[in-house]
Amino acid sequence: MNVIPMLGNVFLPWTFFCICITVMSFKMHHYYAWMAWGVVFFCTALWIGLCCVAVWARKAEPDPMWYMFSALMVGLSIATGTLAGCMLYWDHFSPYYQISDLKVVANIDAGKEVGQDHMDAGLFYFASGNKIDTTKSWHFKNHDVYCVAPIIPASGVPETGTYDFWAVGKNCCSTSASDFRCGAFDNIKARNAIRVLDDSARPFYRLAVQQTESVYKILATHPIFVEWRQDPLDTISSWKETGYGEYLLWISGWFVFCVFWVLCAVWKFAWIGRVEAKYDDNNMQM
Repeated sequence: MNVIPMLGNVFLPWTFFCICITVMSFKMHHYYAWMAWGVVFFCTALWIGLCCVAVWARKAEPDPMWYMFSALMVGLSIATGTLAGCMLYWDHFSPYYQISDLKVVANIDAGKEVGQDHMDAGLFYFASGNKIDTTKSWHFKNHDVYCVAPIIPASGVPETGTYDFWAVGKNCCSTSASDFRCGAFDNIKARNAIRVLDDSARPFYRLAVQQTESVYKILATHPIFVEWRQDPLDTISSWKETGYGEYLLWISGWFVFCVFWVLCAVWKFAWIGRVEAKYDDNNMQM
């Protein structure tokens, strides 16, 4: 069989896959989503043209099978690459880029600062003595358990009169008592935090804070929800590294996938050729 269509049907679908997963995973999707989707739509338009060529080949070419195979694989590659890219973006790179776009606040004192002044912050480095007050933790349950606990100064009570900084987490506290076990709650070296970026979770954390206000008779005017960490930068770097690792795994895995199906197609098409040849021989003998 001709090696050129074999190589073409490995690298052409793989190239389309690489383009789609790349534009949907990284900065282009985050800062210029319209451009990323434009590339995907352009690839889709090329695929439609390839489908038209396959239809034409079915009528005009004596051996149209590679054209049909190419159209099928390219369409599958575009769809899978786009979906995989979106998954990588939302799971890893979107949080990374969002945090990178926000401010870093250093030496913040929960007893003297209010949440309204730090609505554009992503990383919080709290002053010495600031800690989680696990004795005032509470929760709100909606399928998952949304746990909250105020971050307090060394004095124990904010001078501002409002508890605006809250360590939070899912399914890491008791539903019957004040028992907060989220993030680095038990690490005595931890006094830093990463802002929660999950828009779907924030309303439930807000409800948990409202219940905490009612239970402990405290005030939270502009609550900011954070995940308690010893080294936030290490956590953020892990998002990026994990995302890149999965991206490379997808790229290499799809190449193997393309090679596998080309080999299957070679075997199938060769078998069809032998059947047709045998059929012609039988006709000649008759």
